[in-house]
Amino acid sequence: MQALRRLMQLSDSAFPAGAYAFSDGLETYTQTKIVHDAASLTALLETQLRLGWGRCDAPACALAWKNSDQLQEINEILTALKIVETIRTSSFRMGSALECAASQIWSNLQFQIPPSSHHAVVFGSIARTLEIPQDQTVTAFVSSWVLGKATAATRLFKIGGIETQKIVSSLEPIILETVQFSLNAELHHISSFTPALDLAARAQIDLPMRLFQS
Repeated sequence: MQALRRLMQLSDSAFPAGAYAFSDGLETYTQTKIVHDAASLTALLETQLRLGWGRCDAPACALAWKNSDQLQEINEILTALKIVETIRTSSFRMGSALECAASQIWSNLQFQIPPSSHHAVVFGSIARTLEIPQDQTVTAFVSSWVLGKATAATRLFKIGGIETQKIVSSLEPIILETVQFSLNAELHHISSFTPALDLAARAQIDLPMRLFQS
């Protein structure tokens, strides 16, 4: 019961890690009308889970939970794969904010996390220290990312909360597939190939008006 309560707190959107400030290229896609409705948003999230974030950050979180002695190596792989500076920086910033918040909330615990760690690494490491099971940790990590991006969409174009929740529900098979892949992953399985999204994330800094930092 304690692990479940801690998991709910750690993965809550109100937890002060700053994820709400980043769209990871979604804002560019909405302003260029590439993403403009439920179908196009669903396609983008599915692509991210199958080829991008879901094959990069999700397995990194699982491996960080499993292998505390490989945290630095996981960090180095993520840094190499996050070729867009704003995406790389946002991952570091969220990781730092998450670790800082957790250290203050659970001040009786010691979190052994290397300096300048990515968000996925920090999340997995903290969850392990909080004695949250690995499968629950990764499920919450993936689910919170999908929900975060769906919620961001409601701020960027005309799509309501019910519709975005339907999208999240429709992605459940892919979410479960992503979780299972991550739980079975090794270091060499961490990858990412979403060049169009990388370009969109890079272009975001040049948008005339922005709601998100990246």
